[in-house]
Amino acid sequence: MKVIKNINNNISLCLDSRNNEVVAFGKGIGFTKPPYDVPLSKIDRTFYDVDEEQLAVLKRIPEDVLEAAAEIVDLANEKMDNQFRENVVFTLADHIDFAIQRYRKNINIKLPLFYEVRQLYPGESELGRQALDILKKRLKVSLPREEAAAIALHFVNYKAQADTAPDIDYGSLIEQATDIVEQELNVTVDRDGFNYYRFVTHMHYMMKRTLDDTMIDSQNRELFESMKKEYPDIYSCAVKVAALIDQKLQKHLSEEEILYLILHINRLCAREDCDR
Repeated sequence: MKVIKNINNNISLCLDSRNNEVVAFGKGIGFTKPPYDVPLSKIDRTFYDVDEEQLAVLKRIPEDVLEAAAEIVDLANEKMDNQFRENVVFTLADHIDFAIQRYRKNINIKLPLFYEVRQLYPGESELGRQALDILKKRLKVSLPREEAAAIALHFVNYKAQADTAPDIDYGSLIEQATDIVEQELNVTVDRDGFNYYRFVTHMHYMMKRTLDDTMIDSQNRELFESMKKEYPDIYSCAVKVAALIDQKLQKHLSEEEILYLILHINRLCAREDCDR
């Protein structure tokens, strides 16, 4: 494997035997000035399809944090049947580094609710708990247990995104939907709050159901009409979000899906995740 650029002492940008760019991890591989050939025996990990944003994370994040994130992703794939591409290491490392910075500066921000996440996502929550053990062992930092919930939701959202079609920018679409909620209801959504994580996850699965033509349809017309009357502003907001989804996916949301949108928007704005 040919090293073409060193990122730090142990991470380099390389070309494989087919001339594909690959980021390689290996002890000391970044000490030699490129270009040069590095034996495969010195390579511990490789990452393909690394974009500019991920490269920026590599340059900014301490190596020990990257290594800890890689170990956590290995554990996640072991526990959950290899559902996660290795490149999730970069976003997870970025999250962990920011959490450590907050902790060391005694900056406390509202984190997702520990007990509620544990109840809804037991597998991911156990993974988050084990992740804190890895961080304590590797980095000598004891993050609060609430961070286990944040790490758990990192994997929950990744799975939700992975289950949707790759040719649609779901992140941008959900951000547009959130903008509609803020504008229509005159609120500011807390994007670090648990209910927002749940809203994002619901949006991903709703769009997947829509594209797969498996939308929820339980004929719950009575509840739908009741919610329209009880929450007219939220209903109006949900209709505008649904129109956005209809336009982007070229599909028409069912009344039942709009009903669930009403419920999620109401939860998002009626509890701790919005400032009015």
